[in-house]
Amino acid sequence: MSQRTLEITPRAALAAGRRETALRMAATTGSLLLMAALAYDMISGKWIGAAGWHLAGALAAVLLLMPTARRVRYLHVGVLYMFGLFVYTVLRSFADNTFIPVRSDYVIRIDRALFFGTHPTQWLQATFFDPTRLRPLDWVTVQVHWSYFALPHLAALAVYIRKRELFPRFVALVLGTFYLGLALYFLLPTAPPWLAADHGLLPGVTRVMDFVGGQVDTESYRRLYDAIGVPNPVAAMPSLHMGVTFAVFLFARGVNRWLGRAMLLYALLMGFSLVYMGEHYVTDVLAGAATATVVYLIVRRASRTLPEPAPIRLPH
Repeated sequence: MSQRTLEITPRAALAAGRRETALRMAATTGSLLLMAALAYDMISGKWIGAAGWHLAGALAAVLLLMPTARRVRYLHVGVLYMFGLFVYTVLRSFADNTFIPVRSDYVIRIDRALFFGTHPTQWLQATFFDPTRLRPLDWVTVQVHWSYFALPHLAALAVYIRKRELFPRFVALVLGTFYLGLALYFLLPTAPPWLAADHGLLPGVTRVMDFVGGQVDTESYRRLYDAIGVPNPVAAMPSLHMGVTFAVFLFARGVNRWLGRAMLLYALLMGFSLVYMGEHYVTDVLAGAATATVVYLIVRRASRTLPEPAPIRLPH
């Protein structure tokens, strides 16, 4: 090998390394920007009224970015995760526009059967809720409810950073739960307790979140609700607040025992909050947990690399 070759080879390797680093940085930057744009579109509700154009634009951007995003391990899965959430959000808005009538009587009957003739939301609000004087319980339950809009995505980020080899399975679990729940939204459009109360089916039930949200920032709360809730207010069955939270618990218990215990307590608090606030029936909550469990078993069967669940032993 000549002296000239010895001199050039390290330079070429260094240049190639710099090019690869630049491409990785470009992939990371582009992916983060696209994911942020999709998140903004979902939260702001800009897609409402032009869903087709927004979906087409998002799909084109994802397809263009995929070859570059693949340069960073599983970064493209993160892009697909956010795109999947965006598609879910748009499709969810059409789930109440089918020939299937909206109902709530069947879940009201099931809840009353489960609690020996007493409807749990009616009892909880009659016992603890006072619209003229908000209590710590009201604030805590609303905050738990709102945390759902951040927790699964923060969990996804944590898995990507700490357990990247499990990231595709986490994404499959969470998106699978969303989309199985979406299928049930189309099949069983169900009015939540607060909306059923507006039609005289659950006297005395109100939407606790409206009282708390109005005190925090009425305008911001209304804008966020218009983007997330208004496109489909009858997506009660199943509760994906509970479903996705329970999916994160099922995943977490196989990663760390204490983390699994914490997520179980959080899931139980989420279930209580949803029923107390009039957002969901107990039946919805149980159906949400069942939805997550079904998807978890499917993903676990499809991939043996899902973490083996550690037994949960609650303290006596």
